[in-house]
Amino acid sequence: MSGLHPNLFVVGAMKAGTTALHGYLDQHPEIFMSDPKEPGFFARADRTDAAREAYLALFADGAGARYRGESSTQYTKAPAIAGVPDRLARFAPQAHILYMVREPAARVISQYLFNIRIHGEQRPLCQAVRADPRYRQIGDYEGQIRPYLDRFGADRVHILSAERLSTDRQAVMDEIFDWLGLAPAPLAQELRKNTSIDGVRRHGRLTAWALRAEIEPLRRLVKRIGAEGLARRAWARFNPPAPAPVRPEEITELRAMLAEETNRQQAALAPLMGARTPDWSSTDG
Repeated sequence: MSGLHPNLFVVGAMKAGTTALHGYLDQHPEIFMSDPKEPGFFARADRTDAAREAYLALFADGAGARYRGESSTQYTKAPAIAGVPDRLARFAPQAHILYMVREPAARVISQYLFNIRIHGEQRPLCQAVRADPRYRQIGDYEGQIRPYLDRFGADRVHILSAERLSTDRQAVMDEIFDWLGLAPAPLAQELRKNTSIDGVRRHGRLTAWALRAEIEPLRRLVKRIGAEGLARRAWARFNPPAPAPVRPEEITELRAMLAEETNRQQAALAPLMGARTPDWSSTDG
């Protein structure tokens, strides 16, 4: 492959704050992050040469950066999407890997709301989680990140929590910059998070259409001309938020359902994260 190669990958987890992390990384003068955020190139094994060149073209403007990165949550969706760590390791064996975790019930709820918005999920929350193993598989943090640890080594895999990034973003990002061998950099602004709660709208089909991959060039054009804020206000006016589709008693039931898994995940993450291990004994993380 010709062109500049990425060497920094945010690999997930889905609905754990990767959009904010991507934006914060992009604020460092020595880091260039892709636009779009989630090219998902390594999620498939059958990429053509033309697809490879198009992927590398995303990083053409990062020639002066020490790190060029992307953030594709498809990279930790095994077993539905398999083989990503091997493909990524063959492509960039010296890459640095970032992986975000989030309190399991909160992450599942966000995924559920995303599925309502995009995939037409109609089952009640707990019924959906019982019926579809992907809700739990994507939240198997230790299982999803272990292949990256095996292939890249613990020194090039950094695990962080969405809860701490939300409450102490500058300190967390300075730790990441230090891990990357970079100087600290002040963050210019707190970035808007890409959450499913924000996205559950009155007109569900319109929302699903607007988020299709084919619309990405239009979204990028809106950003380039500086009209993103105007477009967001117009969107909120003509497609306002819908009532929350999850009742408090459903959340209580879900937390009870996931209690054993939550404890197991926290115990598995402790030796990998050390002092950064989140405390999920309360809903605050």
